[in-house]
Amino acid sequence: MSTEKPFYELDLSDEPDPEATPMRDRKVITQPYDLSIDAIVGQVNRKILFLRPLSDRPNFQRQYVWPDKLASRLVESVLLNVPIPPCYLSENEECELDVIDGQQRIFSIYRYVENQFKLQGLEALTEFNNLRFFELPSREQRMLMTHTLRCVVIKNESHPEIKFDVFERLNTSTMPLNAQELRNCVSRGELNKLLGELSYDAKWLAVRGRKNPDKRLADEEMILRFFAFRLQPLAEYKTPLKNWLNNAAREGRKFDRQKIESLRQDWSSALSIALIWFDPNRCFRRPGSKAINRALFDLIMSTAHKTSLNTALDLRAEFLDAFNDIIEVDDFQDLISRSVDHKSRTEKRFKLWNEKMAEIGL
Repeated sequence: MSTEKPFYELDLSDEPDPEATPMRDRKVITQPYDLSIDAIVGQVNRKILFLRPLSDRPNFQRQYVWPDKLASRLVESVLLNVPIPPCYLSENEECELDVIDGQQRIFSIYRYVENQFKLQGLEALTEFNNLRFFELPSREQRMLMTHTLRCVVIKNESHPEIKFDVFERLNTSTMPLNAQELRNCVSRGELNKLLGELSYDAKWLAVRGRKNPDKRLADEEMILRFFAFRLQPLAEYKTPLKNWLNNAAREGRKFDRQKIESLRQDWSSALSIALIWFDPNRCFRRPGSKAINRALFDLIMSTAHKTSLNTALDLRAEFLDAFNDIIEVDDFQDLISRSVDHKSRTEKRFKLWNEKMAEIGL
């Protein structure tokens, strides 16, 4: 288990935002199917159903880890008609399916049908030990291929926010997936790839003080924050921030290469401007703090994005004076310290910041 500490300040407030969308107003659409193993294997081979070990998706999933003995016991359970827990699949706009829960089970059966291992450690059907699928008697081959697995498909028409919540509730492993890892399943696409690439940006890693990005994708989520406030009007912001980021990631699936390259340039330019104003180890931080403050990150990057190189250089001293002034204001300190994702507090924070920047011509 990773013990890497967050590189950003934590918002310790658990106050709910009264403007958040109630859970009851969101809908999830699911469709249960009883799919034969023969149908499942066919969908995997035809690239309708995607498994992490056979492709780069769903890229939040861990790789296949079951030993052959455990996989063999699953095959034995199928042959004995022992009930197996349902698998959960996610449907996208292209009617493709990603495995959300049940990947180890599905891939174990797939591997056996594809003759990739011999059965071992069977206790009830010992006569089948050391046999590959093609070596099983014809009767058992038919039993296996016609056996059905209950699969619950989370339909693409589901409300995207509640769809994300469902994935979180299914995520019950010893190291639960975080929001950004889950986003990789819900919103795969060119923007997601860009986030991964930019997490290795040398300038960003200098700000972080690290040689490599966070293994749990915290860097990618931070970069997504910049794009979310870049692509979506602040007036449309709604709590929780998680859903704001989800929406930006979902829209990013539609972007073409030209749009992606434009966003890449936006990030590089804004970060370069921010580093004109601050040393890397002080950028996006309160004075004296080692941890990045995410609210300050949003504000500084929003101004940096709108500022030219020459203006940033000319007004560096004025910017730092303005920053030092506003950081001492009690109201502003409170707005960057707690409940930072609340709609009204986010709007007020940007308002105070933008007014201060306007005083110096930014």
